[in-house]
Amino acid sequence: MTDTTYDELLGTIDEFAGRLDPRERLARLYDLMAPLLDRVEREDEELSDDPAMSTPDAVRELRKAAAGEPVDIDAVHEQLTEVALCCSEDQDPERHLVSQSAYAAAAWLRLLAGRKLRTTAYLEGEDEELVPPFAPSAFTGIVDLLAWTRSDQMYFHWEDALAHPECCDLPAAIGQLRAMHGEITPPRSNSRLL
Repeated sequence: MTDTTYDELLGTIDEFAGRLDPRERLARLYDLMAPLLDRVEREDEELSDDPAMSTPDAVRELRKAAAGEPVDIDAVHEQLTEVALCCSEDQDPERHLVSQSAYAAAAWLRLLAGRKLRTTAYLEGEDEELVPPFAPSAFTGIVDLLAWTRSDQMYFHWEDALAHPECCDLPAAIGQLRAMHGEITPPRSNSRLL
């Protein structure tokens, strides 16, 4: 896999994920995303006048959901979507990484729920674009977003990255894709999700 291109790696990951049981697929995707949740959890700024929960509480509830505990998935999704939207509007690159992490977490919740999740009126439609639309599946769309986030970069579509190498570090994103492929392909002895 040393000379594999970004899109080939995404395809390989998607093919492997497609063979997994849906619960196992969610568990492995959560494991890829989990290290990024600390960034989101540190966001303690109130983003609306009447939040259903704080951002740190939303991350704690997300972790409970990953452990199979009952949570208000709609409320968690709404808070994570709001964090993603607010942080994406900031010019600080670190806030964009928080935004991308929150988008990935909210998209993961949609996969877990298997349905469209609630959002407030001003967030309506934001949850439709949680992950890049270029990947072959929702799972791989989240992996695509994670490759850039885990390499500490704002998201670029890989074709744009090829056309504008001065704007990003595509080899670092490819390195993260390879790492994630290695993380999700070994057999797991204890799936803790659901």
